[in-house]
Amino acid sequence: MIRPTRRAALAAAALLPLAPRAARAQDWSPRETIRLINPFAPGGSPDILARVMAPHMQGFLGQQMIVENRPGAGAAVGTRSVARAAPDGHTVLLAPISSVIAPFMMREPGYALADFKPVSLLATTPFVLVARPGLFADVRDWDRQVKARPGHFKAATGGPGTPHQLAAVLYQSLSGADFTLVNYRGTAAGLTDLRAGVVDFMFADMPAALGQVRGGALQALAANTAQRVPVLPDMPTMAESVAPGFEANSWVMWWVPAATPEPAIRRLNAAARHALAQPDVVARVAEVGFVGASGSDIPAAEAHLRGEAEKWSALIRARGLRFDD
Repeated sequence: MIRPTRRAALAAAALLPLAPRAARAQDWSPRETIRLINPFAPGGSPDILARVMAPHMQGFLGQQMIVENRPGAGAAVGTRSVARAAPDGHTVLLAPISSVIAPFMMREPGYALADFKPVSLLATTPFVLVARPGLFADVRDWDRQVKARPGHFKAATGGPGTPHQLAAVLYQSLSGADFTLVNYRGTAAGLTDLRAGVVDFMFADMPAALGQVRGGALQALAANTAQRVPVLPDMPTMAESVAPGFEANSWVMWWVPAATPEPAIRRLNAAARHALAQPDVVARVAEVGFVGASGSDIPAAEAHLRGEAEKWSALIRARGLRFDD
């Protein structure tokens, strides 16, 4: 048996106290303001979630955190700006499902999914079918009317390549119904015209629509989730009522440029999960209708991203959707 010399043993022992210091040297802390880029206009679900989380993330990271809205081109404008940002942890994308969709719908989106690394899946954003009050008795009446009157009704979307559009197209694909899609720049603008009677219904993200549903300005017909949502437990789902197999929701993730160092990604992941655990954040996200708002670890975020890309790219190919549709 070969025995280590006393000199070798002492050398190995001398290295042991250095290991924690080396590990600490790999830790990451932001050196300047962190920018959260929201690729939609203010008022949608990513914006709501970001602004309630931001104060807690600032305290955790020791730097100011600001939300910048950069809407346009179905989330592609804001998304590509982050793809081109310095990969140093100081620019984070509030990635909605639209950031996944754009590369499959646009000829030149300006980015690819490989340009990013996911940090955390923050929360799922349930979608709900909402309509002008008094136009439909319930979701079954809505289903009957849109099928019986092809081309008559108008549905708002948050823009081409948004989950609002894909939810409507998924329903058309499953049901054969024909109605006109009217694209807006974000959820808030679509809901404004829905209340005004310019359009008739919308597949909308629940955090943006719930207050207007509770106030009576909009009628909630059905949830787009697999199960009923806790905030509106008496409302049926699309799948159980009129469209078996229908499920179309959004979500909010954090992405960073692909070359961002792993210590920065881990630190940002910890900051997100810390913020989502705070009592005021828990209460707010439940109030506006988010589900699963606890933040995921990095491998779960990566797996979720792969699954969503596969699901929606298949629908886009099958329907021949393009960004300018």
